[in-house]
Amino acid sequence: MTIIGSTSTTTTTSTIGGTYGLSGSGVDVDSIVKKLMAGQQAVEDSLTQKQTVLQWQKSAYNTVYDDLNTFKTSTLFNYKLQATLSPNKVSSSNTSVATATANASAANVNHSLVVAQLASGVNLTSTASISTGTMGTLAQQFGMTSTDSFQITLSNGSSASQTITIDPTTDTINDVVSKINSAGINVQANYDSTLDRFFLSTTNVGASSGISFAGSDQAGLDFLGGTLKLNGGITETSPGSGTYTSSPVTGQDAAFQLDGVGLTENSNTFTISGVTYSLTGVSSGLSYDNTTKQFSGQGQATSIGVTSDIDTAVSNVQAFVDAYNKILAELNGDITQPRYSSYPPLTSSQKSSMSDSDITLWNQKAQSGMLYNDSTLTSLVNSIRSSVSSPVSGITGPYNSLSSIGITTGDYTEGGKLSLNTDTLRAALQANPNVLNQLFGSTGTKTTDSSGVTKTDFSTQGVAGRLYDTIQNSMTQIQQIAGTTATASYDSDSNLAVEIQAYAKRITDAQNTYNTMQSQYYTQYNAMEVAIQQLSAQSGWLASMLGTSSS
Repeated sequence: MTIIGSTSTTTTTSTIGGTYGLSGSGVDVDSIVKKLMAGQQAVEDSLTQKQTVLQWQKSAYNTVYDDLNTFKTSTLFNYKLQATLSPNKVSSSNTSVATATANASAANVNHSLVVAQLASGVNLTSTASISTGTMGTLAQQFGMTSTDSFQITLSNGSSASQTITIDPTTDTINDVVSKINSAGINVQANYDSTLDRFFLSTTNVGASSGISFAGSDQAGLDFLGGTLKLNGGITETSPGSGTYTSSPVTGQDAAFQLDGVGLTENSNTFTISGVTYSLTGVSSGLSYDNTTKQFSGQGQATSIGVTSDIDTAVSNVQAFVDAYNKILAELNGDITQPRYSSYPPLTSSQKSSMSDSDITLWNQKAQSGMLYNDSTLTSLVNSIRSSVSSPVSGITGPYNSLSSIGITTGDYTEGGKLSLNTDTLRAALQANPNVLNQLFGSTGTKTTDSSGVTKTDFSTQGVAGRLYDTIQNSMTQIQQIAGTTATASYDSDSNLAVEIQAYAKRITDAQNTYNTMQSQYYTQYNAMEVAIQQLSAQSGWLASMLGTSSS
């Protein structure tokens, strides 16, 4: 600015902040403002630290939620199923005739199986080489003189039929193969150029499968019989006539006697009374007439034995014990991990003066104990321990609790950890093959109150059902507290998400206040510098004037 009475011009600083020295004051404004703003910065840091703790808690809850869900869906769901609780194994005295498997509903008995015939489809082939010329169009390869297109109607059984059009002047034998295979009626065609023969087969089996060319035009029938020389599905009207008619060919069902009863199936793999049989061959001595549907002869029986698979059952129980102990250890660890309240989340300023290793060690303490003594998890631990330790009412006999079959808890210092005595379990399974289904899979007695709410009686419910329901209830509570995701950006409804969002607003407000106050301080100090400059300039002018007068 210009000082009155002076012939020189002095310029002030043009930016807010920095060390002001043009006036000669040497004031360190940055340092002063920083000290003045320390209180407001502490407010923002405190809010950020509190928000960070909430975010850590939300993340910890989310980890528990995910692990509980995995235990519920991957473990407990399976232990409500008979296949897990009552596994069976099957033996066959002659695997060249049949093999078998059994589900949990199969009775532990020996079955007698005699197989008269296997299920089969239809297989047609050329009776001799079919080419008369060079590879190319049908006309070239087979010496066809007619250039007219013709149609072949191909049917598989009574429900699948398709008509294809063949042009001998443009189509090749591979085109014929492609059109048949694309018809979508479970009929597969193939041409072997080495053998120079055409093959046609159904991909399904049983008496419902078949091949028929009924509906084809005469040129199509003559092509199939005279050119492709198929050994079935087509009949020459008279020897040497060169004209053909359709003669349908059907597959056959599997025919067998099971425990003395004659049966048929349209497949070689089928399930009867919980046992799945896979027929691999026929028994000697027994035959079946597909026309009369009658068996004849006395066949050699194959014994199919169904027994309880105790080894698999023991393995399944051990897997349950291991999964249970894993989730219980996690929950116990969460609620007992110490909380170090004297280690709050570090601020940016604090991190700037620390090494990376010190920051890591600090954060380990700061993030410890996010769920320490959490009431929801403590209640869950007590509930799941009660679920496995309480007897299941309504079971007759000595095996009415997990402890009675060798699943027990150890010393109280182990926090409810389960251990398995396999010898005790094997003895229980030998005495009662259904014991696991009774203890784990019982659905329990259900009652409906006056408001229409159905509840399951805990005492009569199996252990798997108890744990499943208990964990589902706790997951619902955790979802209300912390949602199902670790961050609040995908969750705006849970209790912690609402708190985190509230802190975010308060932090933004504190940042705005900080910026406003800081700007005001710098503006004030800038004005002070301008005033000092003005005083300095006026003082110099007065001094110069007084010096002139005295001279």
